[in-house]
Amino acid sequence: MRLRGATALVTGAAQGLGKAFSEALLSRGASVCLSDVQGDKGKDVERELQKKYGKDKAMFIQCDVRSEETFSSVFKEAVSKFGHIDLMVNNAGIMNESRVRDAIDVNLFAVIKGSQLAINHMRKDEGGRGGVIINVASTAGLVPVYFSPTYSATKYGVVGFSLSWAVNPHIKEYGIQMGCLCPAFTDTAILDSVEENRCLHLTEAEHIIREIGINEVDAVTKGFLQLVESDSCNGDVMTISKADGIQYNRKNGRRVRAKL
Repeated sequence: MRLRGATALVTGAAQGLGKAFSEALLSRGASVCLSDVQGDKGKDVERELQKKYGKDKAMFIQCDVRSEETFSSVFKEAVSKFGHIDLMVNNAGIMNESRVRDAIDVNLFAVIKGSQLAINHMRKDEGGRGGVIINVASTAGLVPVYFSPTYSATKYGVVGFSLSWAVNPHIKEYGIQMGCLCPAFTDTAILDSVEENRCLHLTEAEHIIREIGINEVDAVTKGFLQLVESDSCNGDVMTISKADGIQYNRKNGRRVRAKL
């Protein structure tokens, strides 16, 4: 999609990949509504990006994506501010094996809810402009991760949800594309302390992560932009890893072979 003049809503945008994605979109000429549960940090990012790209280009709204009512309200506020949403980036996520319900609500339910809000707003057959939805999963949604099974389960769900929508025979008449971004371990807050994430078999988990390698945020952001700016990302599942870089592993239901 063409980003100049487009408007995006990015969840989990106060730090890490969400912040990097938002700035990359702004640098391409898009306007961005940033949302995150972290209010103070989100406001700091808003000021930083407004100073660099203009006050009318970036807006932060605090949002706990676990709340369906709050998420719906934020989407409506973003549309009210910018007039429309062309790109929905469902990026918010947590990794914590002791917070099973929160992991499901943030990593999977919020992706489904955010996608539904975007589809209802974008669909051309009901007066919308069409658009693109990017759901951020993980390579842990493509291959089993024994030390983080809850996280892996939620990310498998994101991949399955995204591909199921992508093969919907009506999606072309909706004017909507849905792609899925699956980075491997990345240098963000989610990996700042594997111990705090309550991973199982902690020592083994830390060894595996070091062995596989950790993506730089810039590398994942490059892949994100490639996915968004492609002529068609519908049904694409992009993996990004330290060892193999950017790879397209599945389109419109084909089987995938991926490594962490």
